[in-house]
Amino acid sequence: MHIRVNRQNFLSAIRTVEKSVKENKIKPILSCIYAKVKENKIYFTGTNLDTTIKTSIDVNEVIREGEVAFYYSIIDEYLKEIKDEFIVLRVENGNILFIETEDSTTEYDVFSAEDYPNTFENIILNENNFKFEMPSQELVTIFENVLFSADTPDNIAMNCIRIESILKHLHFVSTNTYRLTFLKKNIDKDIPDFSVSVPADTISSIIKIIKGLDNEVIKIYKEDAHLYFQYKDTTIITKLIELRFPNYAEILSNISYDKKLYINNEKLTNLLKRILIFSRSNSESKYSSTYEFKYNEKDNGKMAISALNELARINEELDVNFEGEDLKISLNSKYLLEFIQNISKEKELVLEFMYSNSAVKVYEKDDDNYIYILMPLALRE
Repeated sequence: MHIRVNRQNFLSAIRTVEKSVKENKIKPILSCIYAKVKENKIYFTGTNLDTTIKTSIDVNEVIREGEVAFYYSIIDEYLKEIKDEFIVLRVENGNILFIETEDSTTEYDVFSAEDYPNTFENIILNENNFKFEMPSQELVTIFENVLFSADTPDNIAMNCIRIESILKHLHFVSTNTYRLTFLKKNIDKDIPDFSVSVPADTISSIIKIIKGLDNEVIKIYKEDAHLYFQYKDTTIITKLIELRFPNYAEILSNISYDKKLYINNEKLTNLLKRILIFSRSNSESKYSSTYEFKYNEKDNGKMAISALNELARINEELDVNFEGEDLKISLNSKYLLEFIQNISKEKELVLEFMYSNSAVKVYEKDDDNYIYILMPLALRE
């Protein structure tokens, strides 16, 4: 391989595909990026075998085609420090990569490209397998609003975002059994038999890759046990989780409530941030806070929140709009904050309750497209 290429384009390409690369001491070549020069393009691949990212860039001059697998971190660090618009890359004897600038030459040990896994070498997606498309920034927002409650790396079945199509709606769902986040997005068509569980790591990589795009349209395809996210010359391919996902529809529909709290989001957000200062270091029950709600006709109600640790405690009381019988409940305030910070501060929130040991439902007033179900903690006197 011997080429002349734009430095910034090369750097951007390796920063795209490296988001699926993890250190692998057992099989070191999986810690590498694979690059292949063919005709006037250089094709890049990064993979951890579960998630694969592919992209390509134009080459300014091809002297010799070829392929190479290389560790990317030191090359990335070096290329961002130089100012040359173009660089020359050449591989000699199959085991040394030279990068030449106007006034320097650096050398890097490389792996045999033949040992790199053959991951989706020629991707030709069948349009019959196209599922839906969405502007990149909208997709990022949806994923960020749901991903936070898929925090169960030891439970593969729930370490994901569930995406389902139901009656011209897409449902995006995540849960760790202590909480459940549900987001519904209207679309203009039905997608028959589309229910997939996408690994949380893949979702994190997609967010990092497309967040900085100028609102490109992301097309999503499903073929066999893989989901494809495609835009321009970049394709992100992920294995789907085929373990059973919890029946979230039953959870959403089977819980009943008879008490409601209405509160401004900014007011609750600021309060929770103060509460977390005290509850985050509670050795017995981290982030646990006690909430007491009392209704009276004079001022609609009061909410008192308390939290403590081994050294300090906090008690706060607010006038609120509360409907129903008095209630005392313990909640994970960090979990509550992680949801409501995804809603505009000026919005009014609704929290629905039943008993001190039953789930809490949280959502923006007059909007049932984004719902949070939060399980209570054991009350401690």
